[in-house]
Amino acid sequence: MDADVRTQLAFHVLGRSTVGTRPADSVGRLRPALLAAYADPTRLRHDYPLVLVRDAAPADVVQTLTGLVDSALKAVAPRGPQGEKMRRQALRIEREIRARSAAGGLLSAVWDDVVAALAATDPSFAETGAAVRAAIRVDGALLACTAQTPLTIVRHLWRLEQERKLAGLAERVEGIILKLTDILAADLARSEAGRAPDALAAAVGPGFSALFDFSTMSELLGSVSASGPVSKRRRRRIEQALAVLEAQPLLRALRSRDRVAEEQALATLVVTDCATALAAWEARRPDLVALVRAIAIAELEIDGRYREEEHDPFFEAYSEAALGPSDLALGPDLLVCVEDAGALRRAEVLELLAAGVPAKVVVLTGDVIGDPGVQHGAPTLAGTRLATMATGLDDVFVLQTTVAALGRCGARLARGLAYAGPTLISIYTGAGRDGGRDGADPVAPYLRAAAATQARVFPSFTYDPSAGPGLAERWDVADNPRPDADWSVHPFRCEDAKQQRIVGEIAFTAADLIAGDPRHAHLFGLVESAHWNDAMVPVDVWIAGPPQPVGAVPYVPVVDDQNRLWRAVASEPVIAATRRAREAWHRLQELGDIHNSWAERRAQAERLAREQAEREAAEAVGEDVAAAPPSPAPVGTVAAVSAAKAEPKAAAKEAATPAPEPASAPSGEAYIETPRCTSCNACLQVNTRLFVYDGNKQATIGDLSAGTYRQLVEAAESCPVGIIHPGEPQNPSEPDLDDLRKRAAAFG
Repeated sequence: MDADVRTQLAFHVLGRSTVGTRPADSVGRLRPALLAAYADPTRLRHDYPLVLVRDAAPADVVQTLTGLVDSALKAVAPRGPQGEKMRRQALRIEREIRARSAAGGLLSAVWDDVVAALAATDPSFAETGAAVRAAIRVDGALLACTAQTPLTIVRHLWRLEQERKLAGLAERVEGIILKLTDILAADLARSEAGRAPDALAAAVGPGFSALFDFSTMSELLGSVSASGPVSKRRRRRIEQALAVLEAQPLLRALRSRDRVAEEQALATLVVTDCATALAAWEARRPDLVALVRAIAIAELEIDGRYREEEHDPFFEAYSEAALGPSDLALGPDLLVCVEDAGALRRAEVLELLAAGVPAKVVVLTGDVIGDPGVQHGAPTLAGTRLATMATGLDDVFVLQTTVAALGRCGARLARGLAYAGPTLISIYTGAGRDGGRDGADPVAPYLRAAAATQARVFPSFTYDPSAGPGLAERWDVADNPRPDADWSVHPFRCEDAKQQRIVGEIAFTAADLIAGDPRHAHLFGLVESAHWNDAMVPVDVWIAGPPQPVGAVPYVPVVDDQNRLWRAVASEPVIAATRRAREAWHRLQELGDIHNSWAERRAQAERLAREQAEREAAEAVGEDVAAAPPSPAPVGTVAAVSAAKAEPKAAAKEAATPAPEPASAPSGEAYIETPRCTSCNACLQVNTRLFVYDGNKQATIGDLSAGTYRQLVEAAESCPVGIIHPGEPQNPSEPDLDDLRKRAAAFG
């Protein structure tokens, strides 16, 4: 073991910088190597700015400028070279709007300003800008990616949902009030007071009063009245119900079209801490009980179905305990906006959700990695657990996402805010303490938030109890990069110290994300390229196993302020945190029916049973053939007799066993004995484009051009059942082919 390997191994095990490694904070701020190319997000084409579309259905309110421009270009830009200039100019307009989006404004106004500025130097921009803008057909406020963007979007969608809900309730209550008023008016008309001459004259009006003798009319109506007035008890019930319905502040504001009063009433429903939310709910609950009770009584009275002997005892005992989910959903929802400030805050959120309060709770998380632990200085990843814990409450709608993914979450946000029950929306903003202590974070919040999802530290998922009774309907983890893999994998290109181009693929892991956090710089030891060696293993390979050779150390690639590439040796606490992130992701995968271990176990058992049955059937056929005595037959009839005897056995064998797989690929290409695959993921850890799963989640060769012969051989060596056959190399100039061919020979 040479000196470099010993030094690096000592840092990995002991966590102390020794000769040959440098402290990670000794070269300035570090970034994961994959983010090195994204220094200026305004020059990237990504989801921001968002457009908060006006006059749209809640599910369509949140749109991306990128998506709007793409759809418009499909509609107006001719295909081929003819439309290329229009496409280039439209993308230039989009890029300029992205650079100005921090100032906000309406899309239409900003678009016009940008087009006017560009047309000053190139008049053809005016025509392109007008054509593309006309094809967009929507308008709305532009939103840049900031820590407050999630609250802006959620508040807007919450407001739309409350207006929809309250408009329906107000219409229902308005109809009830009119019908109850008609009952009382009709009752008055039948009463003695209602038949008095003065009351009749008032009812007819002054225009026709000279045509009637109201004294005579009063006597006639009194003589023909078939029924008396309603009972005093019924009148009192109706009047009490009317009083409750007319006293609701929000409903009164809606009925009177009082926008100011409506705004004030809705403002009282937005709170910024859990204790205030609980107190507000306790104060509102008696009013909700009274409203539900009044509506039920009123509708029974209107339908003529109220029976005093049956309903009086029920409504006298009616209390908060009688409120069901539909009753809780009747009134407006509280909107609770808090920041994740630690374990105590998370406990308060869970207590509020468990109390069944009809609240929509938005938790903004600024730190998903966590401060160094007390004992080992390790990242805690504590900020990632709130949403998964909330799913254990069963009846809570849970959405976890990041600010980078909000452009794809509009429909799910609207669904959560419309859910008839408690809702938790947990959003990572990418702008918290894990971005650095000095404020000079080289990674923008959008990229940091997107990286947290890529690294499986803050994956996106939705848990919707209203979607169905089973987990398959309720869970959705599809909105994640490469949801079937342990990590997302990305192409990487760079130049080494000798200006040699390096092209490869890098898996983005939790360790990569932690390496960019200066609070945890002491957990990494930097190694410059002159001291790199074959004993250094990427973290994703290290964790995936099989056990690495003696002296191997895990590393992640990082760059410094001068864009110099380093390998950062990860100490054991980083590896432990990365394993925890992967295990948590595995649990989410299973809940989303990806690599379901129970299903895979059943499938493997079924395959083994099928193979055993096939072997037994084949052995039985062989024994029958061997036991059959030869019988003489005239020449020329032997073949016919043998065929006749063998026909039923051959048919039985054909029915019992599938067509055999070819022993090898005829062209010398690599192949896999797919029916024998145990779905262990070992080959996918090597290269997820070279090896893929088929519909039965069994491995097969994907794109041979996407990998190397070395990867084929290494996958064959790591396969526990030995079903990968590397074949012949596709690239005759690949290094070390003689050695690789010798190793491949063991696998046919």
